[in-house]
Amino acid sequence: MKVEKWVVREHVEGVPDVGRVYEKVVEEVDVRLRDHEMLLRTLYVSVDPYLQGIALDTPVGNHMGADSVMEVVEAGPRAPHRVGDLVQGFGGWRSHLVSDGAAELWQTGTFPMVFPDYRRLDPAWYDETLPLSTALGVLGGPGMTAWGIMNRFMTVSPGQTMVVSGASGSVGSLVGQLAKRAGARVVGTTSSPEKTDYLRELGFDEVVHYSQGDDAESVRAALAAAAPDGVDRYVDCLGGNVTDAVFDQLNVYSQVAVCWQWAAQIANEHVGPRLLPYIMFPRTTIRGIFSLEWFTDENWAALHEELGGLVRRGEITYHQTVRHGFDEIPAAYRSLYVDRDVNRGKVLVEL
Repeated sequence: MKVEKWVVREHVEGVPDVGRVYEKVVEEVDVRLRDHEMLLRTLYVSVDPYLQGIALDTPVGNHMGADSVMEVVEAGPRAPHRVGDLVQGFGGWRSHLVSDGAAELWQTGTFPMVFPDYRRLDPAWYDETLPLSTALGVLGGPGMTAWGIMNRFMTVSPGQTMVVSGASGSVGSLVGQLAKRAGARVVGTTSSPEKTDYLRELGFDEVVHYSQGDDAESVRAALAAAAPDGVDRYVDCLGGNVTDAVFDQLNVYSQVAVCWQWAAQIANEHVGPRLLPYIMFPRTTIRGIFSLEWFTDENWAALHEELGGLVRRGEITYHQTVRHGFDEIPAAYRSLYVDRDVNRGKVLVEL
């Protein structure tokens, strides 16, 4: 059968030039399955900023990896899932694929990691309020990241101040709302006036407008005005000058969750290590966030019950921007970096 896929044809640093980086390939695939294999049809694919690192580490000519939701079309007798099952896994930017759904070791990058086994999605978990597409958003990796920060790392108490950099994204918008529910005063940073309004609608107490390359002192002054009593909790999705500004405002026993470093990976803005004294004196705890460690059956059930329950009761709001069609995948990915005002929350593509 004919399978469409997007492959990496060139490694490009900085803001991805999708016309150079990706090429669409149509190939004939033999679908005679071995006993443990499945033929899967992709329903939704995810586009996320961290994929820039994946793309740079993907051998030229290989398909682009990414989180996806798939349906099992055919299955061998010993396959882990059956025909008609819906599964989520790192299937990539492919229309169809043959896989055994087993965990896969990714060794080409800076840090080896394991992409988990494909997991079966229970159709009963999804409905009009939380459709299947949310398995890549509020009920997927971004939701697990926000939920995990609040339940597996940070302790947030009433009256504390949390700052979230890059707050309008799928993780930042959720973790900010969860912190607000815990009684914190929440300050977000974002790059546009439109998203400033969006964050205020979500309940953020203050929003700092920041554009890449803004003067560090002006950022520091804006954050000091937004958080006059210092910063108790910091969720960092941006890095760069914003993080520099936050670090010298950290309070005693502060906690910092490092989710991503947009400034370093995209803008080559490598700053921060010289600020270690700002960590020492307030006895700050800093933790790198790698949500795959929380991808367990127990945690998925808790995520659906707790975060999903908050959404169903109208206590938490999520947004997602859905594009349509296989050929739209690179453009959807590009929109994370260029003309970002059109996106709200999680960005994904329905095939």
